[in-house]
Amino acid sequence: MKPEEDAKRALTEVDSDSSVSKKTKIEDQDETSMEEEEESESDNEGLWSVDGDDGASSPTINYLNFQDPEPEWDKDSYDGYELEFDHDGRECFSSDKAYAEFREFKTKAFQNRGFLEDPYRSIFPIRDLDDLWTTTTKREYLTNIASVCVKKLNEQDTSKCVEVVSIVRGNLKPGGGWKLYITFMAREYPDGPLVEYQAKAMDFAGHKKPVFPILCRPASSMP
Repeated sequence: MKPEEDAKRALTEVDSDSSVSKKTKIEDQDETSMEEEEESESDNEGLWSVDGDDGASSPTINYLNFQDPEPEWDKDSYDGYELEFDHDGRECFSSDKAYAEFREFKTKAFQNRGFLEDPYRSIFPIRDLDDLWTTTTKREYLTNIASVCVKKLNEQDTSKCVEVVSIVRGNLKPGGGWKLYITFMAREYPDGPLVEYQAKAMDFAGHKKPVFPILCRPASSMP
C-alpha cells in the first residue's frame, strides 16, 4: 500500500470528547490564527475546554487543532500537554464499554507520543515495510531517516556510538511532508546488546529541505 493511502484511511470514531491541553499560551500556530480557528470551529463543542468557573474558554487544544511546532532538535511536540476528556463525552457512544475502549485507546496513543498509531492526530502506521516506498523499500527508507537522527545524536553525545540495526515499525503524519515516528533496534557500542530506540524526523515535501532530525532516544527514556 502506498504511503498516501495509509495517510488517507478513514476515521471511524467520534473525536469530540477529548482535548489536549496546555496551560500556557499557544505559541506555534499555523497561518490560521487562534481567533480565526475559534470562529470557524464554533459549532464543535469539544474544541475548547473550560477551566474557569465563569465558563470562559481557556487556551486549550484538542486533537483537531493541536498544532505541531516547527521542528527543533531534542524538542518533543508533546511536552507540556496533557490529555483531557470532556465530562459529557459518554453521550457520543452507544455503551459504557465502547466509551471505555475509546478512552483506553486514546490514552495509550497519547502516552506513546506518536510512536503508536493515533488516527485522531492523523498519525498512521506504515504497513508492509518490504514494499516499495519510491525507489527503495519502506524499511530502507525508514532506516535512512533513523540513521540521520542517530548521526545527530552521536554528534551531540560523543560518549556513545549508536548504530541502527533493524526497523521495528514506523508511523507517519502528513502535513508539509511527512513527520516520521520510527521505532528501531540499535547498538550503543560495537558488539553491544540490542536496545530499542525511537527517532522522530521531518521529511519535507518535494525534498525542498533536507531531512530534519527531531529526536533520538532509547524507548525506555520516553517521558
